Amino acid sequence: MNAGKEMCEVLKSMRKKLAEQYGLVYEPTECHHEGNCQGTCPRCDAELRDLQRQLEEKGVPHVEFDDMMNAEVEKLYQKQMNKLQEQLNEDNKTIDITEGMPGPPILPPGIQVLEGDMQSPPENITRYKRTLYKNCAVAGISFHDIDDIWEELYVGCKIALVRDKKNKHDRNAVAVALADDYDGNPDDFDFDYILGYIPRSENEHIAMMLDMGWSEMFECEISELNEHRPYSDRLHIDIYIRSKEECEDQHCDQLRALALDEDRYNRIASDLINKGNTYFRWGGFPPWERSLPIKGDNVVFVHRRDKECVLYLMHLIATGDDAYPFVEDKEELNMVDDCTHYVFTNVKGPIVMGKEDVAFLDEEIIDKLQPEEYLTKEASDRLKEIFDNII
Repeated sequence: MNAGKEMCEVLKSMRKKLAEQYGLVYEPTECHHEGNCQGTCPRCDAELRDLQRQLEEKGVPHVEFDDMMNAEVEKLYQKQMNKLQEQLNEDNKTIDITEGMPGPPILPPGIQVLEGDMQSPPENITRYKRTLYKNCAVAGISFHDIDDIWEELYVGCKIALVRDKKNKHDRNAVAVALADDYDGNPDDFDFDYILGYIPRSENEHIAMMLDMGWSEMFECEISELNEHRPYSDRLHIDIYIRSKEECEDQHCDQLRALALDEDRYNRIASDLINKGNTYFRWGGFPPWERSLPIKGDNVVFVHRRDKECVLYLMHLIATGDDAYPFVEDKEELNMVDDCTHYVFTNVKGPIVMGKEDVAFLDEEIIDKLQPEEYLTKEASDRLKEIFDNII
């Protein structure tokens, strides 16, 4: 049974347990799906929505599963994260390609398969212990006496994310607290001792992951303090997703870039405003001949207009199976081809520049379909300078 099937069985067991606990009507449908499974489907989602409807009718808006079920889901999540790496045979450098591709292929020397990534990047490509998931301002700080502790705060100060399931104003509420004030148990936490909340527009996926017991995935810290700005812009935090490995990267000073046409630009701008991330489906066969970004890479999105150019500095936070929480159309995840999902969050942008100010990009190779080329170090340094000078 693959990891997706196992996840499906665990979620079905959770729905059954929920129905028994609250006296709900639940008749799970028999699954006849064959092949690769992502763990859920429209039929499973419909079962959950029906249970939610019954709970609301009973006046039970929020439900907490016990620690055992959360532990099971977390174990399966970790299994999915390691799926490709476990398939790798260190003796002959082969890996089974199951997404409708011929296999198992023999990988050329110096190529390794990294967890969750479709492509096999050339050696010396970096993965860090943590990757930036989101940068955001902390909302509601004016209601929590932050001025009284302002002198205690500093850039790099460790932050905890605390799920506030009893919040009457936002069902996805995630509080922001100093790490030293939180012992890891949201049920016993005093919400008078918080700095504020993750903005409502940014919190849905974070709340979902916290509810599934994946709080250990996150590392958070203060990234920006602006004492004399409005409260809505005074305190910013970086939210990282932990990684398992760290290695050096000879390309870490170079950026990739992707050219956006008008349709892509409009879609991405809308995605970033409405949900804080955007995604693409990239790939190609054979995968080891592709040189696509890996988790932790930065990519500059470039949209040229008649007299100006719009720039985004984007950070790759998830690929492959890891993209599951971010993709709304789950049917896309079941597509059998040589592509996979790449999920990005915004670091800085949009920045509007005159064309003459970015004329140095005219000499660069900027992909239009998927970013397989690095910019030169000179172009990368100039772009970094542009983004660093933007507040």
